[in-house]
Amino acid sequence: MKFWFRAFGCRVNQCEIEELRARLAEAGCALVQELSEAEVCVVNTCTVTRDADREAFKFLRRLRRDHPKARLVVTGCLATRDPGALRSAFPHALVVDNSGKDALPEALGLSLDPEPRAVARRRSRAFLKIQDGCDWGCSYCVVPRVRPKLWSLAPERAARRVRRLVEEGVPEIVLCGIRLGRYSCADAAGKELDLAGLVARLLELPGTFRLRLSSLELGEAGDRLAGLIADSGGRVCPHLHLPLQSGSDAVLRRMKRPYLAADFALRVEALSRRIPGVALFTDIMTGFPGESEAEFREGLKFVERIGFRGLHVFRYSARPGTPAAACAEQIPPAVARERLDICKELDRSLRQAHLRAAAGQERVAVPLETRSSGVTEDFLAVRLDPQPGPGLWRVRVGAGHAPARVLGPWQEGFSERTIVG
Repeated sequence: MKFWFRAFGCRVNQCEIEELRARLAEAGCALVQELSEAEVCVVNTCTVTRDADREAFKFLRRLRRDHPKARLVVTGCLATRDPGALRSAFPHALVVDNSGKDALPEALGLSLDPEPRAVARRRSRAFLKIQDGCDWGCSYCVVPRVRPKLWSLAPERAARRVRRLVEEGVPEIVLCGIRLGRYSCADAAGKELDLAGLVARLLELPGTFRLRLSSLELGEAGDRLAGLIADSGGRVCPHLHLPLQSGSDAVLRRMKRPYLAADFALRVEALSRRIPGVALFTDIMTGFPGESEAEFREGLKFVERIGFRGLHVFRYSARPGTPAAACAEQIPPAVARERLDICKELDRSLRQAHLRAAAGQERVAVPLETRSSGVTEDFLAVRLDPQPGPGLWRVRVGAGHAPARVLGPWQEGFSERTIVG
């Protein structure tokens, strides 16, 4: 069988598809890039917003229309939240919810190794899923309904996968999870490891590589983890994504987030002291039910004050079954869009300031697939001159639109980086 894949949504969805690709490839299945060649189309869906639902249905309808002979397999969070709607719209599709995703090959009549030899197609950065599930009760979020079970990859399995990726020449490995900071798993000797313990274990592996952490909740970015990042000699990127959602206490309470703005500010201050030059990014939601203009402006001022290097901004989307969806004070779409545009402009300003502050300084970049651009340890997107080969490279960040000058390969423990801010 010839397989084609598409993943919508978060990094965890991308990781799951990459792992399935690897398992199928090792079993001798053909993986095709061109949709026209596919016999089986596997689509991993997202349902975090209404737009995500619409995008998935639109894509699936086009897929069914243009490739009617291909077998359609739909999995992921939309397939978990509303399998009936998918089966009604696509009666001949195989719809598999998240709990059955690992057994999807068996549902197709295949017998595969549960652990692939490797989990990446790309040679620059690999994304490794080490955690799944969320048990929080944020009033707007559907994720605990579609991924309720907390799961963590065994430390030995995580170490094997990282070792294999490094042997394949992957220089940066991004550890991913729905709630990455809830990682918790005992090793073969019975010792319970949290995320900091796993990171420490992975840092013992040989090879020239670095780790990057995906999104962490505020209370999960603890002192031990911060110390590991600070003392890793560049092997754990000083880049943290901490979802804030709003800088207004009133909105945070209605969201049922487990902190207030002052708590967030105190933790950020502690992280900034412990990790010199740490680059902090965050999520901001606009148009949450009941958000007044004064609350929006209060939140905006907080975001401006905190020192983020960039924002991921999105509009609130009512999700069926969530408390926020039942709130009578829904924000008019035009108002939510206006606030979204304001926050996007702030994001552009913050990212430009991040780049200006780094101009003339040394960083360590991993080239992306084109080799003409790369990402630094503090999540700066840079153009590279000259184009380097694979690996980690010392670069001097250019001013304005000038490219970053490649200075030479990075060696563990060597850095002339100048810290600003």
